[in-house]
Amino acid sequence: MGVIDVILLAAGRSSRLGQPKALVDVDGRPLIQRLMNRLNQLHTEVTVVTNTDLLADIMLLCPSAHVVLNPDPEKGRTGSVQCGLASILERNGRLPKKVLLVPVDRPGWSVKLVSSILESETSICPVWNNRGGHPLLMVGDDVTTVYLAEGDAPLSSLVQRTPLPVDFPWLHLNIDTEDNLDDLIRASKEDWF
Repeated sequence: MGVIDVILLAAGRSSRLGQPKALVDVDGRPLIQRLMNRLNQLHTEVTVVTNTDLLADIMLLCPSAHVVLNPDPEKGRTGSVQCGLASILERNGRLPKKVLLVPVDRPGWSVKLVSSILESETSICPVWNNRGGHPLLMVGDDVTTVYLAEGDAPLSSLVQRTPLPVDFPWLHLNIDTEDNLDDLIRASKEDWF
């Protein structure tokens, strides 16, 4: 398996949390650095998509990543994915055959879990307790479909993903409100984090 492209999504305005999710302090380090550390353990090339307010911070915090601006993140996650895909297309002259989508606010995954996802030859997402989670692997035609879609189209309507049952209770960790920060700190004490 060659290098896998990763799009790390960090363009949301974090209005419910009240602070940028990517910059949330986790034991003295911003969350995005914690995620980059895990992704760097895999054979990946990371493109971070962010907003105007965070661009300089993300560039400083993620020197090994390609950092891309989404000028209009309010249009939704698909538009951010498209910004990342456009950057990969520009750099490589083609869309990737596989791309892993990693939302910064969904940090409940391990390197081992992602390794098993990356082995798939079809679009796939992990499922725990009969509920899908992240990261999402897009493969083949699904990558092209998302790239050519309307920017506000929900990813769930564009990508037909195969469920991958996993035994990982932290899969649905979602950093959305202040209440979720306690869960994040508890998760950060786990060996996989």
